[in-house]
Amino acid sequence: MNRLHFSGLIAAVCALILCPANGQAGVLYTYNGTTQGLTLVGNANTASTSDGTVLRITPGLIGQSGAVYSTTAVPLGTGGTFSTQFQFRFTGQGGIDPADGIVFVLATNTTGLGQAGGGLGYQGTNGNSVGIEFDTYENGGADSSSNHVAIDTNGVLTDTALVNVYGIAHCDFDNGYTEPGCMSNGDLWTVNISYNGTNLTVTLSDPREGTTFTALNNYPINIASILGQNTAYVGFSASTGSGFENHDIVTWTFANTVQISGVPTVPALSRWALGMVTVLLVVIAFLMFRRKDTSPAV
Repeated sequence: MNRLHFSGLIAAVCALILCPANGQAGVLYTYNGTTQGLTLVGNANTASTSDGTVLRITPGLIGQSGAVYSTTAVPLGTGGTFSTQFQFRFTGQGGIDPADGIVFVLATNTTGLGQAGGGLGYQGTNGNSVGIEFDTYENGGADSSSNHVAIDTNGVLTDTALVNVYGIAHCDFDNGYTEPGCMSNGDLWTVNISYNGTNLTVTLSDPREGTTFTALNNYPINIASILGQNTAYVGFSASTGSGFENHDIVTWTFANTVQISGVPTVPALSRWALGMVTVLLVVIAFLMFRRKDTSPAV
């Protein structure tokens, strides 16, 4: 095997195994199983699961509140443009019902940690901020379902533009929380959020549903004005109350462009396994190359 074929094999293997792409346009952060570049607040930590090392925003215990933010403020695009993709899995449900959910947050500081229970770790935080909540418990009032997405601002759970995920309003111990379309069902959900400086779009998908659900489609909001600046600490908050669940972020990528392209959605453990396959194939190729070079001339 000559050097040209050897290099070509390595390139082909990397393409097949989804080797990480360096220099993706606009990508500012990708979670890689460590807390490097992150600030953990309250009960937030990492946990070893079947998905690999995940960000556990709160554990499945009563009365927890946690948050994870980028350690440094990241520059947003023109007018606050950004996009993010993450995967979550909620497990270990207990107490009165699966609760309470997570909030994706853009904030002006990393010290904000809000109330536990229905506060989702966001209610009462300091500074200007925007949150997109993925709520799994119905607290009454504007919080009218146990399976919804909504927008919150400035540390207040306003539940603006609330929408029931896959049209399902009730997912609890009495209403089939393990069913497809219920965010507390233990599936690996994928979320995509895109903001073009004027309109916000949020989609999420449960693999058992087989379709992507659009929670917000070009929703008008001036995020840069709410933040008062064009940089933000980005991350997640979560909480539990008398009901609880593990709130895990399995993968996460953030960019200051409207769309993230070419981001693999392979869980951390699978990436590790695929990486090992890559190493093995490269070693085999190298041995074949050495054997060819050391073969006696005919």
